[in-house]
Amino acid sequence: MLHTSTTALSPRESLRLRIRWVQELQVRLVREAARRLGLDAERVGLLRWRELAAGLHGAPLPADLGARVPRGESAPLPDAFRLTEAGGVVAERGGGNRDGMRGVSGGRAVGTVWDGAGPRPKDAVLVVRTLDPALAPLLPGLTGLVAQTGSPLSHLAVLAREFELPAVVGAAEAVHRFPVGSRLTVDGTAGDVRPGDTP
Repeated sequence: MLHTSTTALSPRESLRLRIRWVQELQVRLVREAARRLGLDAERVGLLRWRELAAGLHGAPLPADLGARVPRGESAPLPDAFRLTEAGGVVAERGGGNRDGMRGVSGGRAVGTVWDGAGPRPKDAVLVVRTLDPALAPLLPGLTGLVAQTGSPLSHLAVLAREFELPAVVGAAEAVHRFPVGSRLTVDGTAGDVRPGDTP
């Protein structure tokens, strides 16, 4: 195994490298478990933890494993929700300023709405539903960032501050309200997003 010193990296980069290493280790462990059990990796995902551990210790796999099917993709959770006592999801409307918007990285920018797909405008303002860490490679060169959900501690919010990229979260229905190609003004200091080139 290759050992790379992380002492020259900033604490954030060092932590990111370690997290990536743990994720890659998990993938390798699942593949190795699948190989030992004579299954494909997707089928291993249908085992319960106790079944997987028992199988790796020599116990037979569940008789119904061949009949199990992956769960279908569930509908995305509402941007704001609470759980009922029975465990059901109930949508809630956000409170706070202008539908719950909150600035998470200061500054003000005007640009063209982009959803991360297709050609990237020169002055792209990335408008997304969630602050998915997988979007991190898109941040360099953006003009602004708007998300329907998220918090100041979201990974992308932290990166936006490092890139000095104006960012706002909690913009209800942003991906529907601000169509790709339209102009948008993002004020990460005030926590405001407005259509058009607002002065």
